[in-house]
Amino acid sequence: MTTQSSTRYGIFLRPDARTCWAQAQINLALRQQFGLISAAAFPPHATLVGNLHTDLRPAEVIELLDPVFADRPAFEVHNAGVKRVGDCYLYDVHNDEAGEPNQPLLQIAHAAKAAVLPTSLDHGDYLVSEVRDTTFWAHLSLASHDLIVDPHLADEVGLFIDELPIDAPGSFDAEWFSLFEFTSEDWADEWWRTLTWRHLHSWQLKSGVENER
Repeated sequence: MTTQSSTRYGIFLRPDARTCWAQAQINLALRQQFGLISAAAFPPHATLVGNLHTDLRPAEVIELLDPVFADRPAFEVHNAGVKRVGDCYLYDVHNDEAGEPNQPLLQIAHAAKAAVLPTSLDHGDYLVSEVRDTTFWAHLSLASHDLIVDPHLADEVGLFIDELPIDAPGSFDAEWFSLFEFTSEDWADEWWRTLTWRHLHSWQLKSGVENER
């Protein structure tokens, strides 16, 4: 059954600051030049679990996820650069430098999904799969839902991204993971136009000290 609660949760990998800066600069450049707002509506991230709809309180979601991030070492994530997928653009961070799926990243994504899936409710959100139906593919969105709805700018956006004087690092350490809360006025339509969010909690892998804000 689809419900109408306005709250969703996202469990995200936060890249290093330089990669976040590069992604944010591209997101904002595309917003200023073409009015693309979906990717720019989010903090820079790679999604482990997105659009989680649950009756749990934030503290209960955090408690479920604490074991996922406990006693894990930080690991390297390879950025293969800008990739076009359909009419969308992203930084591809799914594979390691050898071109094989990044196993530590897959393991932590699968563990996060397994932890929250029993609590997940159907949402019926526009252009978003139910949590149970998602297949993890690590990426940092540069231009997304806007071009799915209206692809007429897709080629021009690709050329524009190629010309931007912005270079992300070729790799970064996956060290920080975060839980965010999202609300929108209408998840059944173009929800990114009214999306708001707040940061709830961060976990730092065991190469450092866990930090809660």
